[in-house]
Amino acid sequence: MRLRFAPLLMILILVLPSCGGSPEWDDSQKTNFLRACRREAGYEKQDLCTPLAQEIEQKILEGTSKSCLLFKANDIATAGSESAKQKARDEFDNC
Repeated sequence: MRLRFAPLLMILILVLPSCGGSPEWDDSQKTNFLRACRREAGYEKQDLCTPLAQEIEQKILEGTSKSCLLFKANDIATAGSESAKQKARDEFDNC
């Protein structure tokens, strides 16, 4: 069984440096998200990460909370079932 603190660590690495900064999504944050997402999602779900990164970028430009998006994107990428993935997707869309 995988360690359950890894997704939290991924979020902390991505969110904490940006908490005091601007709401923008810079290239280093996107690169860090993609790297962590691919690692956490596993081989079979890595194709979720690039579209999620693009959605995050667009939603941040629209004023959506970066931390909410990152937490919910992590939930999407690590969901163990289709119902969990759909629930995470709905929450992501409602950030």
